[in-house]
Parts: sequence; structure tokens; C-alpha cells
Amino acid sequence: MKVLITGANGFTGSHLVKHLQQNFDVELYLTTHTNQDTNGLICDLTNANAVNNLIQEIQPDKIYHLAGSFTNDYSIDYANNVISTKNILDSLINTKMPCRVLLIGSAAEYGLIQESDNPVNEDHPLNPVSIYGLTKVYQTHLMQFYCQVHNLDIVIARTFNLLGKNISKQLFIGRIYQQIEEYKSGKTDKIILGDLQSKRDYIHVKEAIKYYEIVMNYGKTGEIYNVGSGTSVRLSELLEKIIGENDLTMDIIETKSRNYINKINVNDIFADLSKVNLLIGLGK
Repeated sequence: MKVLITGANGFTGSHLVKHLQQNFDVELYLTTHTNQDTNGLICDLTNANAVNNLIQEIQPDKIYHLAGSFTNDYSIDYANNVISTKNILDSLINTKMPCRVLLIGSAAEYGLIQESDNPVNEDHPLNPVSIYGLTKVYQTHLMQFYCQVHNLDIVIARTFNLLGKNISKQLFIGRIYQQIEEYKSGKTDKIILGDLQSKRDYIHVKEAIKYYEIVMNYGKTGEIYNVGSGTSVRLSELLEKIIGENDLTMDIIETKSRNYINKINVNDIFADLSKVNLLIGLGK
């Protein structure tokens, strides 16, 4: 079976590659967007012709579309999250190729919710409060349109927050690990962070990719499946755990309130996993 993974050299992609390499029936093809990465086929996924040529060359049976961005710059995230997805789906129509596609959604699509809405299920109205979340909603609408109009075989794993070292420094967890490294190397004498009172649903990346494989293999076409832990943790508690694991103490932490223009904070959000958990039994 031929499996294409986009964004294979990224944080999540690298873990998924290692996981799928354990299956000797899988023939992996990996994409990268730069020739600085030696492991993968170079392809600009925002270029329709390049994507069409890639799909024609590989003729994959499955595509894990992990490539994307979360800069909250509209032009960047729209190109990487929406246009890249559209190009992949269009290429499958153009080549008339039977192929299952897994898209990666985000809890940012739910956006502003009330604490009483928890745990949030997949039918909850989408109300994004970030550019990234907005582009992921567009991606969801693309799946629904291409499934309904073109009968493509697509599923979405709507992921909450990921844990793991080497995650992007644009994310809370990544910033913690970056500052821990700087502290240990003597570059700084404090770890400075913003508000730590919000609560979020975190799942380790190694667990998330197992869900991705389950959704890919057993998910119903056109459906969305939450991927998370099913519980929320206060950021201050998560920070304390990570600090302890690195043999440090909380007295090196300094919090500063930051005034973000037009930023709306969600106090607490965690996933209802009832739907995805029904798939787990199918894989046993």
C-alpha cells in the first residue's frame, strides 16, 4: 500500500513516519517544501501543477495531509492550510484516482465556547477566534464539499493540543522547552510566560498519531473525529510538571500579563472522544 505523508519532516509528521514504518506492508512517500530537508520529495503544495504531478507520480492509496501552518497571518495560513488542501483534492479528481485522505483539523475551529459546553463534541457550532482556526474551518468546509459533490473519500481528525519535545516554538509548550534550554545554558536567569490560568486538552503526539491511523483506517467518509485526551489541565499545572521533569523548580518562573490586540481567550476547552472511541474497537 502506498501512503503519502505531507509535512513529513515536521513535528507530528516525523512521529507518524516512525509509527508507520513499523508496518512492512506500507510503502511510504514523504513530502518536504525545501531542499534543505534530505528526507522527502520536494513539493510546493500551494502550487497546483506541482501537486498534480506528485499525485500522478506516486498514485497513493492513502494521504496523511499533515502539512500546514499556524502563524495567524491570514495570507500564510490560508495558503498552507486551505490552498494546499484544495490542490490535493483537485489532483485526485483530475487523476480519477481512488485514494483516502486524512486531514488534520483543530480545536481552534470551535473557538469561543462556554465552559458548560464541555466536553465539546464534533457537532458543536464552529466559532473560531483566530486566523488559524478560521483557515481550519475553511478546510473542514472543503472536505464536506468535495465529499458531497465529488464523492472523494476524506476524513478529518480534529486535534486538540499536542505535547512533546521539539514542538513548534510558536506554541505554548514549544516556548516552555525553548526557555528551559536557554535557562540551562545560562542565556537567561528566568522563564517568562504570560497567563497560566486557562485550561486546555493536551495529548502526547505519540498517542495522537495512533488516533490518526485509526481514523484513517476506520473513520466514515465525510466525518470528523475529535482527537485529544478528553480532559483539560490548567497551564500552570502543566508547566509545573514539565519544570519538574527537567529537574528545575517553579521559582525560576515569572509571569507577565500581556495585552494582545483583538485576542479573545477561551478559559477551558476539552474534547468529547465518544465518536473516535467507537472506532478503536474496530481496530482490535
